[in-house]
Amino acid sequence: MLINRWMSKPVITVDKDASLVDVSKLFKTKIISMVPVVDKGSIVGIVTDGDIKKASPSEATTLDIYELTSLVNKIKIKSLMSSPVKTIPYNFTVDEAAAKMLRNNISGMPVMGENGSMVGIITKSDIFRSLVSFVGGDHKGQMFAVTLKDRPGIVQDLTAIFRKHKGRIHSIMTSYEGTGNESRKIIIYTFDLDPDLFDQAITDLGKIGQVTYAADQTTGKRIVFK
Repeated sequence: MLINRWMSKPVITVDKDASLVDVSKLFKTKIISMVPVVDKGSIVGIVTDGDIKKASPSEATTLDIYELTSLVNKIKIKSLMSSPVKTIPYNFTVDEAAAKMLRNNISGMPVMGENGSMVGIITKSDIFRSLVSFVGGDHKGQMFAVTLKDRPGIVQDLTAIFRKHKGRIHSIMTSYEGTGNESRKIIIYTFDLDPDLFDQAITDLGKIGQVTYAADQTTGKRIVFK
């Protein structure tokens, strides 16, 4: 899940002396949520669609159209941009980007290449796309959440269950959060599992751990276990 596989490119940029009007038009014509601000080719700030909306005149203003146009044309994007800019190297992973965005409460970052130039931009939308792709959310299948005692061979035990029922595993995610050191939470995404064997798969999983959730998107069946 390297960033350079999921980042948006090429990057659209604006000059620091661009007007609010020009940048506002850019956001309306391009499908973007943020744009880096540059000065002589170097990144000096970043502006989001939220910044543009906050700075744009309210419809309730009492100014006439000529006063309004004159006022807005005087606003330079450098007065709205956030600086300094958080960036991330191209050879980092999507999960590292997501963690950095959460820590800094930002919705995206420029991605920097080996020579220090900007090669792309990674946003929340790109993170969502990668997540959906890896967990199989873009096609109908099955999902099982189970908490197991942590020991060698538990993943093999899980795969054996779905091999037995002729299901195919799309992805497996694990986490120790909230379980202590002795257990781990595992979420398995499968497809091609016969709907008639869905309940039996849950029973077999319950023999090796505690099933907390199961869903079959092919039939719409969902079960939350207390």
